[in-house]
Formats: sequence, structure tokens, C-alpha cells
Amino acid sequence: MKNKQSNAARRHPWRRAFFIFLAALAVKASVLYALHDHPLLQPRGDMDTSVYVALAQHGTDQPFFVSPLYLYFLRIFGVDLFAARVAQIILGAVAVVLTFDSARIWFGDRAAIISAVLAMLTGVISFYEITILQAALDPFLIAATLWLLTRALTLKMGDRQSCLSGQTRLSVLHFAATGLAAGLFVLNRPNALLWIPVLALSILWLRGWRSAIVLSVAFIVPIVPVTIRNYVVSHQLVMIASHGGLNFYIGNNPEADGTYHHVPGIRPTIAGQEEDAPRVEAKEGSFYRRAFEWIRENPITAVRLFLRKIAYTFNQTDLALNYSYSFFTKDVSSPLKFLIVGPWLLFPLGLVGTAIHLRRRDFAVWALFIPMYALSVALFFVSSRYRLPLLVPMCIASGAMFVKPRISRWIAGAAVAILVCWNFGLDDGRAHERTNLIVYLIDEHRFDEAQQWIGDTERITRDPDTLHARSALEFKQAGVDLIQASQPQQALAAFQAAHNLDPTDASNLLNIAVLEAQRGDTMSAQEHARAALRLRPDYPQALGLLRALGAH
Repeated sequence: MKNKQSNAARRHPWRRAFFIFLAALAVKASVLYALHDHPLLQPRGDMDTSVYVALAQHGTDQPFFVSPLYLYFLRIFGVDLFAARVAQIILGAVAVVLTFDSARIWFGDRAAIISAVLAMLTGVISFYEITILQAALDPFLIAATLWLLTRALTLKMGDRQSCLSGQTRLSVLHFAATGLAAGLFVLNRPNALLWIPVLALSILWLRGWRSAIVLSVAFIVPIVPVTIRNYVVSHQLVMIASHGGLNFYIGNNPEADGTYHHVPGIRPTIAGQEEDAPRVEAKEGSFYRRAFEWIRENPITAVRLFLRKIAYTFNQTDLALNYSYSFFTKDVSSPLKFLIVGPWLLFPLGLVGTAIHLRRRDFAVWALFIPMYALSVALFFVSSRYRLPLLVPMCIASGAMFVKPRISRWIAGAAVAILVCWNFGLDDGRAHERTNLIVYLIDEHRFDEAQQWIGDTERITRDPDTLHARSALEFKQAGVDLIQASQPQQALAAFQAAHNLDPTDASNLLNIAVLEAQRGDTMSAQEHARAALRLRPDYPQALGLLRALGAH
């Protein structure tokens, strides 16, 4: 009876795939339900999300500065962000199914189920799939590319002496589909371009020139329209997007540490980078040239930095860029708290699972994505969302660890885990995200909540001075807005909070004095006006208020 059930499962893998899709969709839908209206995940200010929405709505007459595929994706939904998010989690559920089937083909049924469960429980994937960022499409795009590549590599070739057997034609079609999927993936994640020529050469070695050429030509098909469009609007030859030089310089300069850092003269936003980067380049030279000059002049330092970035790429720390996943798992109530799988587990299992099967030439070609994509991240700078595509093949390869498990493999996995979990003292962005929430609460005039968050954040932040200064500035602006809205009592609370955070700003004391004078508390108004004068002895407004109050 057991053998019959096993044979039926192998004959009809789609049945399990369907239930896996439903389970994955339920998990991702629960995350979307919990977080879709979180204020920090909405387009606001000059965040990347706002820029993507604006570009999708209005377009641009410049070469694409950001990866363009996601802009076209948003346009499909008329920039209906909730509809886009629903589509993203559906694609994410499909990605889990493709992960399952890839693992089934390579390693069998048990590995497939385990790989699918790991993918479902990987919280960082589900999180980014509900954001309005290009990273939302990465899991599906790379899962589809690797699944098609799996199919192409494991399909038996026909008789090479015949012109083109049916099986050989099918193999060529699979490589064509793989090339198209890879082209779409690179349109979303241009740094992955480094993988394509290596893949094409390995296919040439393994399957011959026909398959390699078909894959390469198919890869170019989705890229060419974007390149033509960029040239037509600007007469500049920009293959996909123009931000590569800046990102390369951010990751390779005298102050680089392997993560994102602000470049002097360039505002740290997409819009600011797009406007400021050409001006800085015109004045100081190409970012690529400056980065390569630094590398040539400091080869040992550059190599050390590159190795550090490789280590960061495979480290468990959340390297936040725009959003801190650590904040949303630790400080926000959502299903993410239960989706405990992440780099800490996937990298040790996946790397060892990959290594033990490299003797298979077809699998070795498939697995080339892992080192090549890791290199493509480390060439620039490392962030959690940039390394997200690595987690999909890690889920697939992790399943291999459970096929004929051996103690030596688990010992190797434990050794890799030590390196993956090594504490480099990196900032996970949690305190910064808490500060963003504090700013939001102040803007909404929810002062008590904001002050409670400030107190909690003081205990974990590495930079309390910045926290206090930014919060004080926001409280001060809120006070000005409340005065204009004829809400003096709330304005007084805002200025008092600002003063508590920044006792050196005399203007907060003056505003408190004015509001107290307006409500008839002359003694307190005089006291605060004198305190303002102690900070700024030549403060004319404070002197004027004291005279008006009859004080000397």
C-alpha cells in the first residue's frame, strides 16, 4: 500500500504542488493582512517606495536610474498598491511551488517537501514580497529561472547524430525559456548580469553550442527594448539602469565598509542620487573610474574589503536598506514572529547541501548561480534585499541535507553556521526604523506614544544623540503646525517634549514662554524667557517678551 501511494505521488506531483501553493499563499496572505497598512510600509517622503510609485505613474524622460521591470509591473495595476501586493504574494506562492519542484527533480520527494516548508517559513522573503520595492519580485523571478534551468539540464538529450530529435528540440526550448526568465531577472536585479556569461559558457561545455546560443539570444530579448528606450530618450548607451557606477563607488572607496553609506554631495535617496550623481561625476569624474583608481592604489585594502563583503553576504545579520526586517519581526506584532527560517539556517544547510552534490556536472552548472550572484553583490555593497535571491537556491539545496543524512554533513553544517552567525557588530537598522516610527507618531500628534518609543529606543540605539536631535526637531515642527492650527495646548506639549530632548535650543523655551503668556501664566512665561536668554544672551524675541510681561 505504501509503495502504491509513493508511486502515485511521483506520477502526480502537481497534487502536492497545489496544496503547497495554497499553504504558501495562506502564510503570505497572513503577513500581508497584518502589515499592508503599517504606516512605515506606505509611500512617504523620499523613500524608495515613493520614487517607484512616482516613476510608475509619471515615467521619466531620462535613462532608467533604477531597475525598470518593477516600474512596468506597477503600471499593470494602475499603481493600485494593494492589488500589486496581492499579485506579489501570489507570485511568491508560485515561487514556493517552483522551489518544491526544483528540489524534487534534483533530490527527490523528501527533499522537495522540506525545501518547500523552509521556503514557506522564511520570513524575510514573505516580508519583502509585501513591500513596494523591486525585491518583491526577486523570489519569483529567480525561482522561475532556476526551475527552468533545472528542467533544461535534467532533460535527456536526443540522438546527436539526428538533425534535431523531438527530445533535443524540447531541450532547446527549455534553454530558450531559461534565457528569457534570466533576462527578466536581470532587468529587476542588474548585478546578476555577471552570472549570465558564466552560465552560457558552462552550457556550451555541457550541452554544446546550440543550447548556449539559444540561451544567450533569449536572454537578450527582454533587455534590448530597455536599452533602445534608454538610448532614444537620452542618446546615452545605458543597458538597463544608470545607478551601477554610484553603487560600485559606494562599495569601493576609502570610506567604504561593505554596507550602504552616504556619498558626500549626493542626497541619500533615489531621486537625490538621480539628480546629484551626474553633477558630481561631471565635477569629480566617473564613479567607476574613481573606484577603480582606489582599488589599484590600495589593492590589499580592496581585497580585504571584498572578502569582508563576501562574509557579509552570507551572514545572518539583517543589513537594512529602506526597511529593517529586524524591526518588523521584533517590534511589530505579525506572523513574521513565527516565520523563523532565515539566513542563519538556510546558508549552512544550503551551502553544504550544494557542496555534496557538485560531482554531478548538470547540478554543478545549476549551482554556479550561488557563487556568481554572491560575487555580484560583494562587488558593490551588501544589503539584505540585494542578497534575497540567494535564499531561493539555498532552500532548494537545503533539502539535500535530509536525503541519506550523514553525521559528517551535519558537522560541516554546524561549522558553516558558526561563520554565518558570526557577530561582525553590524547595524540591523532596527533603531533607525524605530526613529522613523517616532517621527510618524509625532507628525500624527500622538506625542505620548512617541515619547514611549523614544524611551524604549534609547536602550538599543548606538547613536542616542541623533535620535534625540531628530525627535526634537520633529516635535518642534509639530508645535509650529499646532500653533497655526490654533491648538495651543497641544503645541505647548510639543515644545516641552522638544526642550526635554534638546535643552540647548533656546527657541523651544521661547515658544513655551509665549504660549504660557497667552494662557495667563506670567510667572512661568518669564522663567522660560529668562532660561532662553541664558542660552542666547542676545535673543531679541526673549528680551521683547520679558519687556511685554513687565519683567526686567
